[in-house]
Amino acid sequence: MRGGQILADDGRPFTGAILVGIGGSALGPQLLEAALTARDSGPGFSLRVLDNTDPAGIADLLAETGTLAQTLILVVSKSGSTVETRNGMLELRAACARQAIEFPRRAIAITLAGSALDELAQREGWLARFPMWDWVGGRTSVLSPVGLLPAALLGHDWRGLLRGAAAMDQWGRVRPARRNPAALLAWLWHQQGSDMAFGTWSFCHTKIACRCCRATCSSW
Repeated sequence: MRGGQILADDGRPFTGAILVGIGGSALGPQLLEAALTARDSGPGFSLRVLDNTDPAGIADLLAETGTLAQTLILVVSKSGSTVETRNGMLELRAACARQAIEFPRRAIAITLAGSALDELAQREGWLARFPMWDWVGGRTSVLSPVGLLPAALLGHDWRGLLRGAAAMDQWGRVRPARRNPAALLAWLWHQQGSDMAFGTWSFCHTKIACRCCRATCSSW
């Protein structure tokens, strides 16, 4: 895609994508985009997220995007039947029709193999289909195609992300437990739930680019 082998209908490269998803299907890609994309890098591939069915929000997103001729549409739903995601997809399909643009030629499905969304994409000949694993939950799907495809489209090192995740996986197996960050966090959660009266956790980070974390995990 970024190399120019896959082009839009008019022969020009795709310059951006709209990701349609909700919950973990949207938060992971948003986190990667916010944390990894340099703010001073100039014009590049853009990622916009449609994660609700608010008519005003959808209208604003479409107005901001303008023509969809050079825009990919990523439809993300593990089950393939998420109502909000389907509604967003239908809105974008209608927008393509108004602009005389073929929806399937720019649509990509990220879902379980054999789901209703997967079957729709196959039947209509969508640009691509990426399978999810049934054991991956939505909130932990960022290292599946849910997060890796948007990261790759934005030009990030998705293989490096996987290597880093593998390193953290090994770190989470370290013994003794006092040297294991995952075990220490689990112990703190246990203490909070059983021996302490506090009902809120606050996560503080030092990287400004990760400010979007405040919307997802600032307190539980």
